Amino acid sequence: MAWLSAFKFRLNTLGIVLIPVCIAIDWAGHAIASGLRLPLFLDSIGTILGGILAGPWVGGLAGFITNLISSGTIDPIWQRQPRGWIGIWILCFLVASIGSTPLNIGLYQGQSGIPFGDAIYTALVNAHFPTWIAAYVDEAAVDLPDKLITALVAVLIYQGLPRRYRALFRLYQPDDDAEGERSPARA
Repeated sequence: MAWLSAFKFRLNTLGIVLIPVCIAIDWAGHAIASGLRLPLFLDSIGTILGGILAGPWVGGLAGFITNLISSGTIDPIWQRQPRGWIGIWILCFLVASIGSTPLNIGLYQGQSGIPFGDAIYTALVNAHFPTWIAAYVDEAAVDLPDKLITALVAVLIYQGLPRRYRALFRLYQPDDDAEGERSPARA
């Protein structure tokens, strides 16, 4: 049950300072993806990095604020083991695809704005699937690879940060890193 401590609300000075950095990373990733017309969003790298460094509340706030900014400007225990990275990917995919579907339906008639996904949406609607299913599959088809790349980039950034910097945002007991360093099989 120690993993539940990661969900405690902690918003210290470092977390507050990290939020705008995460927003900038999210916004830049999305601007690059939009500018290059990539079939991805790439708008959650900072969100995931913030969650890894300072917890889910910091990551969540960064992601929420990024979505508010991006919607008006650009377009309409985990980090230590590969199974944790997969968990981050799946969790982000589910949250993004499930959360975005009603927004896409309400604001964009069910489409995501990514041509590949919108082609799937159109095909499903033409095949007489319900709009909400077509909208979800549209979003999911884009979010599945997008969140894989997003989670991978955020984890790689995290791993590239100096240990002393990561230690500033430590969510767990200090012994966790020391124990992992002593046992190469766990790293």
